[in-house]
Amino acid sequence: MEANKDASLHYLELAEKAIHDNDYERAIRYLNKSIDLFPTHKAKDLLERMKNSTSKSTNNDKTHESTSSSNNDHSTTNGNASHARHRTTSASNNEYSAEEVEAVRKIKTCKDLYEILGVSKTASEADLKKAYRKLALQFHPDKCKAPGATDAFKAIGKAFSILNDPKKKEQYDQYGHAMEPQYNRRSSGGRQQYYYADEDDDFSAEEIFNLFFGNSGPATRTSRRRQHTNTYHFTTHSTQNSTNTLVQLLPYFFLFLISIIGTLLVSEPQFQLHRTGKYNNLRTTRTSNIEYYVKPDFHPPKTDSELDSLESSVIDEYISDMRHQCYREQQYKESMVWRAKMMSDNNLYRQAQKQTTPSCTKLNNFLNSYA
Repeated sequence: MEANKDASLHYLELAEKAIHDNDYERAIRYLNKSIDLFPTHKAKDLLERMKNSTSKSTNNDKTHESTSSSNNDHSTTNGNASHARHRTTSASNNEYSAEEVEAVRKIKTCKDLYEILGVSKTASEADLKKAYRKLALQFHPDKCKAPGATDAFKAIGKAFSILNDPKKKEQYDQYGHAMEPQYNRRSSGGRQQYYYADEDDDFSAEEIFNLFFGNSGPATRTSRRRQHTNTYHFTTHSTQNSTNTLVQLLPYFFLFLISIIGTLLVSEPQFQLHRTGKYNNLRTTRTSNIEYYVKPDFHPPKTDSELDSLESSVIDEYISDMRHQCYREQQYKESMVWRAKMMSDNNLYRQAQKQTTPSCTKLNNFLNSYA
C-alpha cells in the first residue's frame, strides 16, 4: 500500500538522522520498522552496514570500558559524581529534546478536539487525515520519548476517531465538553486537560495508528498493560489463605447449584427453527409457511387453539432470529465502512457499500406480508 511506503520512507529518514546523531541503536530500530512496512534496497543495505559497524564498535567499547574503569579508580568522589550527572544529562538529551517536551505539553493542555489536531471545525476528511498522519508519526511512543508522549498520542488518536466519524463529530459539536464518559477531565491551574482512555472507544490509539498506516505489529502497549494488570491481580489473590478463598467462592458455588437445578426443572422446548440431533422432524406453519423441527415423539396439538398458540410461538421465534441476523449483517457492513475510511482504501469502501443485508430484506418482506 502507498501508506506503507510513505511510512517506510519516513522511518528510513529517521534512521539516517539517528545515524548522523550517532544513535545507532535507534537507527537500527527505525531501519527494521522501515523494512517491515515496505522493504527497500537502501534500507536493507544500510541495516547490514549498521549491524557490521555495531559489531565492531562493541569490541572497541569493551576495550575502552576496561581502560576507563582503571582510570576512574584514581578520580575523586566529586569528580565521579559530576561525571555521572553529565552522563545522565547526555542520555536524557539523546532520548528527547526540549522541543518535544513543549509539543507534548501543548497537546495535553488543548481545550478541545479540534485544537488537538490543529484543524478548524470546517476541516474536510482529507484535512483531518493529513493532520492525524503528521501528529501520529511525531508523537508515537516509539519515536517520541518525552514525558507524557503516550498520553498525547492517545489524545490524538481519540480526537481523530471522533472527528472522522460523522455521527460522533455531530454529537461532539452539539454537546462539546458534556460528552462524558468519552473523555476524562483533569484540572491544572484552572484549565481543563483531556486524557483519553483506550476503553472509551471501539479502537485504541495504537490500533487506529496500525489501521491508518497498515501496520499489524506486535501487541499494543494497552494489551501489555492489561496483561500485566491481570497477572498482578492473579498473583495477589493467590497469596491469600485457603479459608478466605473458600469464603469468596461460596456465592459462586451456590449460583452454580441454582443454575443446575433450574436447568433440570425447565422442560425442553417443543420446537427448534433449525435441525438438530433431537429435533429432526420437519413441520410447517399453516400461515406464512415457516419451517420448524420437532422431536420424533412429538404429539400434535388436539385443538385448533393449541395449534395456533404453538405456531404463534414459532412465528415469534422466527422474527426474533431474523432480527438478530439482520443486526449482525448491519454491524459487519458498518465495520467494513469504518476500516475502509481509516485505511483510505477505496476498493474496500466500494466493496462495503455493495455489501448486502439479505436477512434485513427478508425480515422486512416478511413483516409487510405478515401484517
